[in-house]
Amino acid sequence: MSSFTSSLTFRSRRSLLTKTYTQHSPIPSTTRVFADDPFRARFGHKLPKGLREEAHGMQWRTFTAIYAPASTIRVHITGIRKLRGNHNSYDIELHRNTTDGRITETHSIVASGPIAACTHILANAGRRVEILSFHQFEIFESTVTFVLASHNHRQHWAMGFGGSREHSAATAMSSASELLFG
Repeated sequence: MSSFTSSLTFRSRRSLLTKTYTQHSPIPSTTRVFADDPFRARFGHKLPKGLREEAHGMQWRTFTAIYAPASTIRVHITGIRKLRGNHNSYDIELHRNTTDGRITETHSIVASGPIAACTHILANAGRRVEILSFHQFEIFESTVTFVLASHNHRQHWAMGFGGSREHSAATAMSSASELLFG
């Protein structure tokens, strides 16, 4: 009795697809590996389209090193108070790493959202960041924010994780400012 075994590998743009045929298994089995999207492979959510194209084939460690770098200027939201209308009062700490050590500044600002508050604080620190695209996902008990940020003619995607939507947005803005100005 002869045995028939064949293994074929097809590489598509979206994933690696492996089909295996054996005499005992007439139905092909399929294994998918989301090599084009490191975020989807790790968390099951697709990256925003432009970022997905940039990050095609990256491993997770490389992806986080590129899009969520350690920032020399970091924004941290310490408190939020709801005001009348669509405004909130944000208490923000701005941490700067200098050659002399870490400097922490405390600010209070009224803004319509955490991105507006962070944008204002970063602009006062000399880092003007404009948001061209904004994406936010709930993942388990935290939030991840992706922003396409620009300054003059430079654009970068940035990522930030946080325990809440506000903290995630602040982390993404810190990463964006580092990528544009760092």
